[in-house]
Amino acid sequence: MTAAAVPPGALGPVLPGWALRPVLAVALAVTMLGVAGWASASPFALLVAALIGVSTVALPASHAATAFLAVCALCGLAADGAITGWLSLAVLGAHATHVTAALAAVVPVRARVERAALLPTLRRFAMAQAAGQLLVLLAWAVS
Repeated sequence: MTAAAVPPGALGPVLPGWALRPVLAVALAVTMLGVAGWASASPFALLVAALIGVSTVALPASHAATAFLAVCALCGLAADGAITGWLSLAVLGAHATHVTAALAAVVPVRARVERAALLPTLRRFAMAQAAGQLLVLLAWAVS
């Protein structure tokens, strides 16, 4: 079914609102993996980040995502300054966490989200990631 074939007022292909929660959980896990691999974070800091991550998935409309990203950023400050491939993963995960948490915060669990409505966000995410990953590669090349 194409967008032109959808009658006015009808929804095109949709995703359930709850589907954003597992995507958010994956983004949180990717962020933690990237930060743990890049920075020499203490196990306690990673445990705190994991607990905040669980609350982020449970209550995405809270400020838990902000707290999670703040803990991950503080862990990154403990890095020895070396640019590695882990930083690339941390940048991807942090951005995915930010975008997905923002979407999950405003989409009710029982709602249906038209896939076409998510395309502009996906395009902006891809463009920002292309630029961010290029900067990480340039920093890696000069370090």
